[in-house]
Amino acid sequence: MKSSSETGHFEIISLTGTVSVNGLHIHIAVSGTAGKTIGGHLSDDCIVYTTAEIVILSSNNFIFKRENDGTTPWEELQINPNS
Repeated sequence: MKSSSETGHFEIISLTGTVSVNGLHIHIAVSGTAGKTIGGHLSDDCIVYTTAEIVILSSNNFIFKRENDGTTPWEELQINPNS
């Protein structure tokens, strides 16, 4: 996570987002030993101390891509049926 002043070892309690040929966009929430929870965008330089159990779903039924839809200045996730 970027811009966090927290240090030490944390447990991943939530991880959600998209991974595609266009890149990734993942949000993460972690908890420290005192139970304090923090979250944000997962950054490329995060280090996993021991293990992380991560399940990635792939679908042939849908196409996931990021495109500018005109409602924001950012490329937003678009999910379309795979025809």
